[in-house]
Amino acid sequence: MFYIIVTTCINNKVGIKHDSIRKNRYIECIRNIVEITKNQEDIKVIVVENNGKRETYLDNLGCDVIYTYNNSLNFPNKGMNELLDIKHVIKTYNISDEDFIFKLTGRYKVLNLDLINLVKRLSDRFEAFVKFFNVCTLKFHENKDDCVLGYFAIKCKYLKMFEYGKNGNVSGESDFALFVNNNVKDIFSVRNLSLECCFADDLRILNV
Repeated sequence: MFYIIVTTCINNKVGIKHDSIRKNRYIECIRNIVEITKNQEDIKVIVVENNGKRETYLDNLGCDVIYTYNNSLNFPNKGMNELLDIKHVIKTYNISDEDFIFKLTGRYKVLNLDLINLVKRLSDRFEAFVKFFNVCTLKFHENKDDCVLGYFAIKCKYLKMFEYGKNGNVSGESDFALFVNNNVKDIFSVRNLSLECCFADDLRILNV
């Protein structure tokens, strides 16, 4: 089974606060991933939002929605709140260690099924599919010490193992990339994610 966990935070503490832009982007991107995977019977899309249980516009987008309270916690890296959300979904759905999880940032739009089809085709040979690329410098990292954190696929057991802060004072992207490089034996280095990113800090759009 393949799970797409879409991480969202309606009331963001980090980045530009523009509720209508964030709402419209979430709706567009989540509806898109639900639509392009609707005929994939072995894929389940789950949205997780971390500002508490309540009714929101996420409830009407055609997929499961889980609410946590993890945004109330303060960490030096917002990725820690996000990781807690992902682990909450894993526990709630009792996802198997050998199942693949696609982590997708909710404001990022998946342009096609290329990565999903790649993972399905090679899931018996590789345990992680990651683009080792810095979205600021626009450079690949062949030594696998930086990555695109907004969209990747990995076996569930590794997400259960992962914790931020084990590699010193590095970015969340570098922290995860180093964890994958040090713990996963068979890694597929993705060159093109076919992903339209919308960055929280400045709403910059970038295709990676």
